[in-house]
Amino acid sequence: MDSIPISVNNWIFGNTDLESVFKRAADIDFDGIELVGEPSIYDIDQINKLKDKYNIRVPSICGMHPGPEEDDLRALSHYKAQEREKAVEYVKKCVDLAAGVGARSVLIVPSLVGQPQFFSSKEEDINHAISSIKKAAKYAERNEIILTIEPINRYEVGLINSIEDAVNMVKKINNDFVKTMGDTFHMQIEEGEGISNAIRRAGSYLQHLHVADNTRQAPGMGTMPWREIIRALYDINYPGSISLEPLPKGKAPYDARNGNIPAEQLDNELKFGYEYLKKEMKIIKNHLS
Repeated sequence: MDSIPISVNNWIFGNTDLESVFKRAADIDFDGIELVGEPSIYDIDQINKLKDKYNIRVPSICGMHPGPEEDDLRALSHYKAQEREKAVEYVKKCVDLAAGVGARSVLIVPSLVGQPQFFSSKEEDINHAISSIKKAAKYAERNEIILTIEPINRYEVGLINSIEDAVNMVKKINNDFVKTMGDTFHMQIEEGEGISNAIRRAGSYLQHLHVADNTRQAPGMGTMPWREIIRALYDINYPGSISLEPLPKGKAPYDARNGNIPAEQLDNELKFGYEYLKKEMKIIKNHLS
C-alpha cells in the first residue's frame, strides 16, 4: 500500500480566496483540498484550473448540516417531508460539485451539527434519515460518488455518534455508494476501545478520515497515538485520504470561519502536522516491508 494522500479542509482558511488556499496548500505539499459543501460559491471551471495549476486534487466535498442561513437546515432527519426533500436536494448539489471537480466522496451528517436534540424521537429521526439518504444515494450512485456518513460526538449531534452507529445505518441503507468516515477529534470521545480498534472494525466501510489531535491542534501537537491510528489504516488497506482540519491552540471553528487566525500561524501548524503524519507513515511502511 502506498502512502495515504493527505489533504486539508478549506473551511479552516475562513474567507481566504480560493486561489490563495490552493497556493498555501501547495506550498506545504498537500496532496489535496477538501472543499466545504457550498456548491453555489464555487465555479467548477475555476477549481479545475486551480487543480492543474497547483497540482492538487479535490478528494472530497465536506457537506454542511445545517447551512449558513438560519432557515437553511439541510436536515435529512427532519420530521417535515419538505425539509427532508430540501436536504436531499442539497446533497445532490454536493454530488454534482464532486463529479465536476473529480472528487470521490461527499460527507453527510444525518442530523444537525450543534443541535443534539431530536426532531421527534431518536428512532423516528433515524428512520427519516435513512429514507432521505437512500434517495440521495441513488443519485450519488449514478454519478459514482460515495456518500460518507460522519459520526460526531454526543455533545454536538443526537443520532450518529460512533463508527458503529454509522456502520449500522450504512447497512440499513444498503447501497454500495454509502459508507462511513471518521474524525479523530470526535472519535477520541466516542470510541471507548480506541480509535485504531474502531478503524479496524469498520474495515472497508471507512472511506474518509478527518484528523486533528486531541487538543484539536495539528497532528503531533497533542497526545493522540498517531502511529497506532496510521497502522490501523494500513491494516484495512484504507482507500481514502486523510483530511486535516486542525485549529491553533485557543482557537474555535468560529475564529477560522471568520478569518481570525493569522495565516502564518495556521500554515506553520499545518506544515508541522503534514510532515509529522508523513514521518509516521514512513515508519509504518518501513516496518511492514
